[in-house]
Amino acid sequence: MAPPRTVFLPPRRRCLSLAGALAIAAALSACASKPGPWPARALPPSAAVTVDATQFLSRKQLVDWQVDLDERRLRAAGSPQHEAYIDVLQERLARAGVKQLRFERFSFRQWSVEAENWSLDVVDDDRSGVLPTAGYIPYSGVTPPSGITGRIVYLASNVRPDASLAGQLVLVEMPKVAWTGQVFHQSAVHIHDPDHAMGPDTPYARPFQRLEPFIALLDSLQAAGAAGVIVILDTPSMAADGLYAPHDGVVRQLPGVFIDRERGQRLRDRVLAGKAPVLRLTMAATVRQVQTRNLIGIIPGKSEELMVLASHTDGPNGLDDNGPNAIVDMAQYLARLPQDSLPRSVMLLLTSGHFAGGVGIAQFFKRHQDDGLTQRMAAMLAVGHLGALEVLPDSHGYLHPTGRFEPSALFSPRTPALMDASYAMLKLANAAPAFVLPSSKSGPQHAGWPDEGRYFQAAQSIPTLHYMAQPYYLLDHGIDTVTQLDYRLMQRQTVALTQLLLDLSRVSYADLRKETAP
Repeated sequence: MAPPRTVFLPPRRRCLSLAGALAIAAALSACASKPGPWPARALPPSAAVTVDATQFLSRKQLVDWQVDLDERRLRAAGSPQHEAYIDVLQERLARAGVKQLRFERFSFRQWSVEAENWSLDVVDDDRSGVLPTAGYIPYSGVTPPSGITGRIVYLASNVRPDASLAGQLVLVEMPKVAWTGQVFHQSAVHIHDPDHAMGPDTPYARPFQRLEPFIALLDSLQAAGAAGVIVILDTPSMAADGLYAPHDGVVRQLPGVFIDRERGQRLRDRVLAGKAPVLRLTMAATVRQVQTRNLIGIIPGKSEELMVLASHTDGPNGLDDNGPNAIVDMAQYLARLPQDSLPRSVMLLLTSGHFAGGVGIAQFFKRHQDDGLTQRMAAMLAVGHLGALEVLPDSHGYLHPTGRFEPSALFSPRTPALMDASYAMLKLANAAPAFVLPSSKSGPQHAGWPDEGRYFQAAQSIPTLHYMAQPYYLLDHGIDTVTQLDYRLMQRQTVALTQLLLDLSRVSYADLRKETAP
């Protein structure tokens, strides 16, 4: 079923027409009033077998929380905005009836830069001045306060960096991956796509696909001694702003910025014509050790074995990640079930540092490696990016709806019980096109599809499911998301994920680990 007509905001609005403002107001008017009271009555044991979809939070509440996330903007791990959100989540979970809540603090090496502390300028011709960029490359490095200045050189995509780039400002292009729906179909265990919206030949272009080649390029430029990097995104200007990638948390010595397709092509043409401009790159970033927190809650069940609901709390925008808000909704349902009707207890694991190399997950498993906690974990369900509609840029770079839901995937180990339950979840959520895909056990350095689940699987051998979608703007900060989501879809996903968790809570510990050969 096609999603309803929705109004979309351009990424990082510099200005907004009156007509655009009125359209946005109209899109939100239906949800402008205060959310109603949360469901409060105790649920019968039967509600732990078949989920009661009427006992979840209202769409108005979900919209309100999404507006709140948008207003927080970039929630970089350990930042004041992020830490404030963790406190809000703790308050929401307490209201949801989760009585066992605690923080686990840890420190990590944080790279940060304020908006006024980075720039790219032309300094050598009659067009000297600020050169607009699409954003900084996070964790890329630091320059002196005066910046670094040099005549740029261009490195073609088929040329490996070498010592000739030492001390240079290098212009490169973002490695391209020409994906289609085949990336889903070639390995899908189950497909839920009754309208055939995502065929093998359907284009599937997202600007952040497969970050591994980009990370390899940055590392090779750093090894060659380059002083800085300017990366051309194959994206129109208005859709290019604010890409927060890579997010492996590696602090590099290669300060860099992104630039959109049109400006990048003009720069490249000047270099190839022998008219390379002299640019000054300034990145007055701060690198320091800071503290952040994982938030953990327990909903007691009949057994001390644990079903784990997981998501991360840091993120560049309101969609990445709205998973914690969905977990609050799931928690208020689960906390009202009779304890004896929950075959296993439920752990809520909301981790920090996803956009700093998954440091929060790593710290959690390091802290509990010898206390028996991880051995009690029967299975884990990581959730995020809920309610996403597919939006793609037009020729002017503004995002517009395609009339479809964003393709989604539920990654699962090759375990029959997990794969079958995953397929049932997709059908119940009716989030088509959607796919059950076999998960990978590659480590955080290969994080992509899927990020969170791979971090967990790299840390421990715990059967992990991960549900997510990756819309075009997923890793962009400075973008509003509230009108780019379908809240009926979000509600169906939340109900279906709760059903999935409860179904798997009745599968034996051993059967959750019975993987079959590919």
